[in-house]
Amino acid sequence: MKTALGSNAPVLRGKPPTTTALHDLLRRVESEYREMPGMCVTEAQAQRLWGLDSTTCAFVLMTLVERRILRRTPRGTYVKC
Repeated sequence: MKTALGSNAPVLRGKPPTTTALHDLLRRVESEYREMPGMCVTEAQAQRLWGLDSTTCAFVLMTLVERRILRRTPRGTYVKC
């Protein structure tokens, strides 16, 4: 079964995904926001949407905020910049 990171191996808690898998995931999330510009999700919703553990999800969202692709609203949702 494929995981959100695009590999057949499950994402194990405490074991970080590979650098390539993270780059692929960042591109995927960015692409989904580009395709759906009105997309607005909380961190918990993003975890469910992309099937991520909390650490990976927080890293992905934080990275995209730092790159100014996403911004976090005062309500705690993530939207495209």
